[in-house]
Parts: sequence; C-alpha cells; structure tokens
Amino acid sequence: MVYLKIFRKRNIRNRKIFISEIYAIFEMKKPSKIGLYVAKIHQTSDRLFSKKLKENNLADLNPSQGRVLFALREQDLISIQELANRTSLSNSTLTVVLDKLEAKKLIERTNSKEDRRKYLIKLKKEFYEDLEIYNKIILEMSRIYYEGFPFEEIEEFEDKLLIILNNLERHEKL
Repeated sequence: MVYLKIFRKRNIRNRKIFISEIYAIFEMKKPSKIGLYVAKIHQTSDRLFSKKLKENNLADLNPSQGRVLFALREQDLISIQELANRTSLSNSTLTVVLDKLEAKKLIERTNSKEDRRKYLIKLKKEFYEDLEIYNKIILEMSRIYYEGFPFEEIEEFEDKLLIILNNLERHEKL
C-alpha cells in the first residue's frame, strides 16, 4: 500500500496517523472534481425531485421547501436556528421558505414555552394529508441515489459524505 511505503521511507513507527497528516505528506497533483460533482448532483436531484412532486400533484413545493418539510418530518417543533442547521439554508432563505410554507398552511410558528422570544416550527395537519405521498417520493429518490450501490457500502458512503460536510462547515467558520 502506498501509505506504508511512505511511512517506511520516513521511518515513522506509529502508522496510526490522522488524515490531516496524510494530506501533509501528499500533494494533490490535479484539482479534485468533488465540487463539480456535488453541484451537478444537487442541481440534477432538485430537478428530478421537482418533477416527482409535480407528478404527484405536489407541484407547489420546491426543493428548498421539501428540505424543510423533510427536516420537520424527522423532528417537529424545532427552532428556526436548528432548522437552518439541519437544512443548510441561510436564515434569510429559510425565512422566505417558512413564509411560503405558512401561507400554504403546511407549517405553523409557535412561541417557545421556555423562551418567548423564540419561535418553534411545526407541521400542520394539512401537510400530514400529503405526507404519505411525500414519503413515497423521498424513498424513490433514495432508491435512485443508490442504484448500483452494494447495500453494505451505502452507510460507509454516507459516513464519508458526512466527513466532507463536517470539514466544509469547520472551514466555513474559520
């Protein structure tokens, strides 16, 4: 393995080093295409998701609204800040999305019992009528994403994506 050859050449006894130390050893010879691939995946996924929403008479939802509804479906009654973190939407974008979802009577803002200055967001009954259809679309999208993946590699792949996301979020805060 390439890593072990480098370690032997440098007389490194401890072979358990961190990824950041490996990157210090290696220089990338050409730029990675991950940014391009992620952007293409995001755009293509949004177009396909919008198409599936239209096919199921949920055309008045856009992908950003779908992301918010998906996050609320996972945990209802969460703060706007927590929702922004879960959806990776900026506060200004999230505010617009919440306003539109509230106008469609799909969500409701309620005051927090612990902090009256804070609003909590929850799904309304009107959305639960479409929830089964929406869940079906999400499952279909998941099947499309992982088409051709061996089952045992899906969790590992998602773990790698999470590492990349954490790296980006950490550097964004610097």
